[in-house]
Amino acid sequence: MLLAGTQTASAHMTATTPQAQATQTTQTAANTTTTATNTSYNHTNSQATTATTSNASGAVAKALSVANSGVPYVYGGSSLSGFDCSGLVQYAFGLNARTTYQQTNLGTHHYDVANAPAGAILFWGSESAPYHDGISLGNGQYVAAQNENDGIGVFSQTYWAPSYYITLN
Repeated sequence: MLLAGTQTASAHMTATTPQAQATQTTQTAANTTTTATNTSYNHTNSQATTATTSNASGAVAKALSVANSGVPYVYGGSSLSGFDCSGLVQYAFGLNARTTYQQTNLGTHHYDVANAPAGAILFWGSESAPYHDGISLGNGQYVAAQNENDGIGVFSQTYWAPSYYITLN
């Protein structure tokens, strides 16, 4: 997936990733299982998988629409007047959870961030104290309300790798 307008994260953000966390992924036509650091997430109902995929696709489209519309980054923002990172995630997915900390508890944590599927929510920071989130576009790209300097846009994990991701339960 090639996306125009790819940007890099600002210098005040630090790149940290969990070290030495083994991950194994297995896929079959009807069942996808991902195991990461003694954590598993299984889809066995193809209908549930389709609903989750559809919601994720809708969230990606909504977030990209915001990123391409000129809506500014606003610290604490959660409306089309301006978004911060968790406000954008809340809006795109239609969540009740407002903060990054609340959003990190909405799914099982996975650590193979380079393989995060489109529509996964990416998190930076520790599991108990995440400080940033964004929405995976797949292929190492994500959309986020980054900060006041970089605004809302498409960014690359190459320059600022997330710590983990979730797919919504």
